[in-house]
Amino acid sequence: MVVDVSKINTNLKDLILKLKEKGVELGSGISVEDEETYKKKKKLVAFDLDGTLISMETLDELAKIWGVEGKVKEITKMAMEGKIGFKEALTKRVSFLKGLPVEELEKLREKIRLTPGAQDLIKELKKAGFITAIITGGFDYFAKYVGDKLGVDYVYANKLVVKKGKLTGKFTGNIVSPKAKLEALMEIAKKEGISLSECVAVGDGANDIFILKSSGLGIGYKPKKLVKRKVNALIDSEDLRTIMAFIGNGHVRRDVIKKLERKRLE
Repeated sequence: MVVDVSKINTNLKDLILKLKEKGVELGSGISVEDEETYKKKKKLVAFDLDGTLISMETLDELAKIWGVEGKVKEITKMAMEGKIGFKEALTKRVSFLKGLPVEELEKLREKIRLTPGAQDLIKELKKAGFITAIITGGFDYFAKYVGDKLGVDYVYANKLVVKKGKLTGKFTGNIVSPKAKLEALMEIAKKEGISLSECVAVGDGANDIFILKSSGLGIGYKPKKLVKRKVNALIDSEDLRTIMAFIGNGHVRRDVIKKLERKRLE
């Protein structure tokens, strides 16, 4: 459904908030875009990993294995709600994993389950010519595995430091802040010769807000409360394939763009 709100006499922010609430209430998702944003063809889709492309939070699961679940989960919760800086939170959480054998990461990797619709979505995106990426503050041990499984073009993630077959409680990598996620997206866009306005970002937590708001379209997938307030596209369904309704380039989208052009000429 496309609605022209140009003649509605109300505060735009209030209107968008109400539209998002009702859209999620009535269906599986909603995207509120202005005309120019809607008409801009999207060419790249970047996904968060944990809680978005996969159903688990890998760091929390490692903490559970190592018996430090309570400590790590509390910091994770604070980070996702924006109450603590991402780099500080990540550093603290990883430190609790010192001594964990690498074999446990291998066991957990085998238990990873993709979010419903993820495999079909990536397949459809690739078929339609989209560039795909995983940009996560999580770890390459899991991100590369998922990326290879799905055939994703780019994977940006941090790396757990291992010594003598065990985690040292430290990590290396540049995805240590919300801004770093955006910088990774900008790097990919530059390589591919496209603009940020042609990019779509999908995520669920506070550390995704920067990249979601700076992309051509930012989609909150089953998002935390803070994210829900900040972005104009939401998916409340488990099925990631809902994204295609927002960014697909089918006849319905083309018809809507034609109607918008005709209206402008009136």
